[in-house]
Amino acid sequence: AEQKLEALRNELEQLRGLVHADPLTGALNRSGLGEAYAREAARADRHSSPLCVAMLDLDDFKRVNDIHGHQAGDDVLLHLVTRARETLRPSDIIARFGGEEFVVLLPDTGIEAGVAIIGRLQHNLATHPCLHANQSLPITFSAGIAARAPHEQQGTVINRADETMYRAKQAGKNRVFTAPD
Repeated sequence: AEQKLEALRNELEQLRGLVHADPLTGALNRSGLGEAYAREAARADRHSSPLCVAMLDLDDFKRVNDIHGHQAGDDVLLHLVTRARETLRPSDIIARFGGEEFVVLLPDTGIEAGVAIIGRLQHNLATHPCLHANQSLPITFSAGIAARAPHEQQGTVINRADETMYRAKQAGKNRVFTAPD
């Protein structure tokens, strides 16, 4: 009976992971992001530590889909998440926010360090393009980074990062901008 109970617990944990993961990329989905944000925000408030939120949007993603097909677009999304996991620290969290938008939570990270971390990810993508059908597909993204204020809600800080990301796109893409405090 104990073995069966343990097997059921393991199965439940696997199903729980599926509920919180984006099926294509394996990154967290919005539900998983909400849970991770609540945990990290509570920790940041408890310890008076910084928490940065970065909104990333792949540049010209529609063009990749239009020219190379949706499988190429899927490959690009997977490549971004793979490179992010290689580049980001173990404590950092990546979530697919929608389409070609991703949110990265950067615990214990001030704005300057957040810019450096996201800049490293841009560099990693620049030096390791996505390969699809033996063709190199360069990937760039624009990002907005916001430092979370104490007790700031997820929607508020994500909106600030998102607005800042759009400013980065308007300024020429493949840039990282920071939100005003």
